[in-house]
Amino acid sequence: MNEINYRWSTLADYPALIAIENQIWNEQNTPIPTHYDHVSDYQKHFQPGSQLVAVIDGQPVGMISFNPTPPFAAFRFTWDIGIGVDPAYQDQGIGSGLLNVLKLEAQKKNIHKIKLNVLGTNPQARAFYLKNGFVEEGHSRDIFFLAGQFVDDYSLAYFVD
Repeated sequence: MNEINYRWSTLADYPALIAIENQIWNEQNTPIPTHYDHVSDYQKHFQPGSQLVAVIDGQPVGMISFNPTPPFAAFRFTWDIGIGVDPAYQDQGIGSGLLNVLKLEAQKKNIHKIKLNVLGTNPQARAFYLKNGFVEEGHSRDIFFLAGQFVDDYSLAYFVD
């Protein structure tokens, strides 16, 4: 595999990021599957420079988004994250690399906690986060009804300091 570089997103990345997003999100890994048709749709949610992007040979192959400006002052030391890697590049360390870069950024910005949620239907993601230093903070049983079944939700966190 060629070298993986990590950098902040640019507008030129959006077609590739949209393709990744539209491939990966479904009722097995999110209660609200998203689909983007246009760059303008994507830009409403993610401004250039608001995501860390994993790049191989100039092509984005993964991203991590986070909420660096929470709506409440009391929440300012916590980031809520989402991560996605192109299925063709999964299991090659790209997700772990994105998390490592994010952890360094969080440390620089005095962030105390990085948090996320994982559906019970996605045990591979839960294992991935636990392997990368996250701890389980909570478990809500049967909180969502997706694809004809009740689904659990797990809250996970990584403490930066």
